[in-house]
Amino acid sequence: MFGPLFDLSFWFALQPSALSPSFEKFFFFFFTAMILVGAVARIVARYKKEDRFLMMTYRKVAMMLLTMGIVGMAWFFFTYEMAYLLGARFWFLAWAIGMVVWIVSIVRFSKIHVPAKKAALANKTTGNKYLPRKKRK
Repeated sequence: MFGPLFDLSFWFALQPSALSPSFEKFFFFFFTAMILVGAVARIVARYKKEDRFLMMTYRKVAMMLLTMGIVGMAWFFFTYEMAYLLGARFWFLAWAIGMVVWIVSIVRFSKIHVPAKKAALANKTTGNKYLPRKKRK
């Protein structure tokens, strides 16, 4: 059943074979859903004013979903049209590897960089409360 998935000639054949109708529907709806969820995440990031670090994370997720959804939709189009080089299966592998790398970078940002930036901001605000300021009129 999974025999061709582990064969290099399956992934690196330049002549793409047609997708089955169920895979066509799956890829179309999957990439469309990525684009729509990315657009919603971008809208949420624009209006989320309470936590700027959460807003930055939303922006990164939105950019990833929009970009990878559009690139995936382009790959799906070329595969559907059975274009010689641009519809090859190795582009899907490149897309999947890019998606994993992007997800890891977003998780790393939200788990490592955001707490460090929040701690630095807290230290800065506690230090600034003792500094003199101009009086507001």
